[in-house]
Amino acid sequence: MMTTLKSKFLLDPHVIFLNHGSFGACPQPVFEVYQAWQRRLELQPVLFLNREIISLIQEARQVLAAYLHTPADNLAFVPNATHGVNIIARSLALSKDAEILISDHEYGAMEYTWEFISKKTGANIVRQPIPLPVQSSAKIADQFWQGVTRRTKVIFLSHISSPTALKFPVEILCA
Repeated sequence: MMTTLKSKFLLDPHVIFLNHGSFGACPQPVFEVYQAWQRRLELQPVLFLNREIISLIQEARQVLAAYLHTPADNLAFVPNATHGVNIIARSLALSKDAEILISDHEYGAMEYTWEFISKKTGANIVRQPIPLPVQSSAKIADQFWQGVTRRTKVIFLSHISSPTALKFPVEILCA
């Protein structure tokens, strides 16, 4: 008997749940590990938070660093992707002649972030249209790249689009 991915989640089986981005559920095996960590914290909160958490986070960073082939000091854990992008976006020193290039498929919270940065710095947001239906990864890359000018200082692009689940060819664009 084949196990479906849906069966790995604790979601109500009578509901078709499509929002695994902003309010996503985790698979049952992940939830069970999460609960075990929560129990460990609750059993000895002072011990866990004052003595154990730093080494546990460092160990997790080491494992992730080995997987990503980078030093652990290059990595930081953040609560979610929106939080991480905000840390980076708010640290940029942009001027009023700068452009921030994004696609017209971005997640709303990210658009709000770049709008905030634009108002704060005077930088201009360029929303490059990527028409649907998509014909190929190369076509997406070509269409997106048309938005780059000599004033482009930031390129922000989701790997997987929130509104459409379109996978953007970040490998091609980064190359």
